[in-house]
Amino acid sequence: MMNSNFSPKLINNPLGDPGMMIEFLCERRCLQFDLGDLSAISNSNLLKISHVFVSHTHIDHFIGFDHLLRMVFGHGKTVHFFGPENFIANVEGKLAGFTWNLVDRYKESISMEVTEVHSDRLIKARFNAIDRFKKSNESEEPFLNGILVDEERFTVHTAILEHRVPCLGFAVKEKSHLNIRKDRLKEMRYPIGPWLTNLKKCIAEGKPDDYKFKIPVGENKSEEKTLGHLKKELVLVSPGQKISYVVDTVYNETNKVRIIDLVRDSDIFFCESPFLAEEEARGQERFHLTARQAGMLAREAKVKQLRVFHFSGRHAFRTEQLVQEAEKAFREI
Repeated sequence: MMNSNFSPKLINNPLGDPGMMIEFLCERRCLQFDLGDLSAISNSNLLKISHVFVSHTHIDHFIGFDHLLRMVFGHGKTVHFFGPENFIANVEGKLAGFTWNLVDRYKESISMEVTEVHSDRLIKARFNAIDRFKKSNESEEPFLNGILVDEERFTVHTAILEHRVPCLGFAVKEKSHLNIRKDRLKEMRYPIGPWLTNLKKCIAEGKPDDYKFKIPVGENKSEEKTLGHLKKELVLVSPGQKISYVVDTVYNETNKVRIIDLVRDSDIFFCESPFLAEEEARGQERFHLTARQAGMLAREAKVKQLRVFHFSGRHAFRTEQLVQEAEKAFREI
């Protein structure tokens, strides 16, 4: 099994409101995708959420905003929210629906950093509870290479898809794992110490193989080796996991290209499939995918595992057929 820090899961059954959570196994942190019905998420996990990625603000994807706000309020957190065009106004409208006359009594409340995704730019705003959630710190910055978040251990990319309104798809890519081979360290008689952390940092930053690296070998003594040599002799590099999430979009040529580019080579692809293959016309009319289309996208993107969800309620007794249709299209050669 891949060595990964990610534990992804759908928050509801495939007939419930769509949503996916990625829990970090080595720290108290979660990423949340969509804010529909959140009642199945424990309060302890809601408090771990650092970033929220909202595909669009139809009610089944955004009604849980209030639930999350109520839970995290008073804990001194800053939560980062990302959504499509008009998202800042949607968040502002949510916050305006409540009375905040007592927030100055809380020493630790909550701050929200909200980012709205446009094709050519990111618009940002901040909402602080202590200021009664008055919008502040508005700014714009270029939107480059589809990247929303770029941290030391992972990135989050997005693509703007079509659902009669802009709807975001997301892909989370864990960066490579670098592990020191302790057996080789002993054989080469190199000491354990902070230099190993620096070695991994140099590799992660992409320094060239001919970069000269100094190894401490005794008091005030060092030995110089190239980074390429040390990588080959001492370091095991294993790829990180890629998790993708796509909901509420229509199957057409433009969306097809964007989805495949976004989710390509994913370890797990969470993809909506509300309709059966025989309902393709209905899917086009409602701007949703069929199970067969989800499978075709997964196959062309060469993902490793397909997880379909967001089934239409009209198919409560045909859920297995939806899964089978998606899987058949996914596995076809």
